[in-house]
Amino acid sequence: MAIKIKKCITAYKTGNNESVKEDTLIDIAMHINDVQKGCAFIANKIIEAGINHDCTKIPTIDEFMEELKSGSDLRTGKWYPEHINNERHHFYSRDKCHDDINLIDVIEALVDCAMAARARLGHMTELSISPELLSKAFKNTVEMLDNEIMVEA
Repeated sequence: MAIKIKKCITAYKTGNNESVKEDTLIDIAMHINDVQKGCAFIANKIIEAGINHDCTKIPTIDEFMEELKSGSDLRTGKWYPEHINNERHHFYSRDKCHDDINLIDVIEALVDCAMAARARLGHMTELSISPELLSKAFKNTVEMLDNEIMVEA
């Protein structure tokens, strides 16, 4: 889904005549609309992440239940490593996260941890992310957004 935006008319040219002012107002309105489109793109990505959250759990419920019944630590069995390797938001549980981690993954992880902590423990737990990982996610999100923008003449 390309985010179509129009080329800026004035690029904030200077001048005192009314046509420069009118063109500048048009550019400002277009910019506001463009930012709304970009935010909608990001919001839709977050909604998609929520819809697809833990999509590997239901198809593998039998394997999960077998490991749960065994009484062993789920993290050392077969099911858990496969689950976290197939779910982008579990970047903190892996030795190495996806190279294309983005802020959508970070937000999904934050929401996942908050919901799980409150539902299972009754209180929020401390969450953190390294500055390096957050920077990488930010850069990848910039690239993801940039790849969607198409400037029309």
